Amino acid sequence: MAGSKVTVGNVEIVSLLDTPMEFDWGVFFPNNSPADFDPYRESYPGAFGEGKFRTYAHCYALRSGGKTVLVDAGIGPGPIDLLGGIRGRLMDEMNAKGVSLDSVDVVVFTHLHGDHVGWNLTADKVPTFPKARYLVPQADWDYFTAADVASQNPQVGASVLPLKELGVLDLFSGEKALTQELTTYPTPGHTPGHTSIMVASAGQKAIITGDLAHHPAQVDRTEWCAGFDGDPAQAVASRRKVFDQLEADGLLAAICHFPDTGFGNLVRLEGKRIWQAL
Repeated sequence: MAGSKVTVGNVEIVSLLDTPMEFDWGVFFPNNSPADFDPYRESYPGAFGEGKFRTYAHCYALRSGGKTVLVDAGIGPGPIDLLGGIRGRLMDEMNAKGVSLDSVDVVVFTHLHGDHVGWNLTADKVPTFPKARYLVPQADWDYFTAADVASQNPQVGASVLPLKELGVLDLFSGEKALTQELTTYPTPGHTPGHTSIMVASAGQKAIITGDLAHHPAQVDRTEWCAGFDGDPAQAVASRRKVFDQLEADGLLAAICHFPDTGFGNLVRLEGKRIWQAL
């Protein structure tokens, strides 16, 4: 397994694991039998718990052009009752890997699900990253702040709306340059505004994919959808588009819910597309 840092041209990407998580297979993949995943157990042991689906809440710190951009903000300090009382450890991860809170210039969200916005605020309800602007996809803002949806997503009121009140939140749509080397890349389907991040520097490229996929089996079985994909057909289309691009161009990917660091490539083996972790 590779270390927690990779370079793409002049950009450094640091993988930050907030926490591993486990779910019942039927909850996470309601349209699949758990047996569907059995052929992938040997190839991807890190995606299997004791009778459950094992996944990971990764965030990524990108150093580019003198700025530090944090992609997503994890589950938060917890405890998260829905997930068995687990607690996030992003603060310890950042400290251990040399990413200070006040070095973060931008926090950009791939989307607004609870496991991506949890560390936005401190216990005193001030921004955890005191010098950062927080960037939210416009389509996710519109969707998740609607009264009927917000009532079912308490993380919005607890961790997202206060950012606007504090004057540190910006909305974006489409492809937005974060630095000369980092650009948002719309990949809707999981949520209306779901966004990946394209890294392009010194002739090299990589994509940070957010929740484009959750289990490594999906790099080959792109039609398999998590129950949390809001628009399954659009999620499949985005997944196929990006994964075809990753494979065809040999690009590095950072897939937020995959095992280890989430860094890897998509390659062909015996006619199937596989995830080859770094």
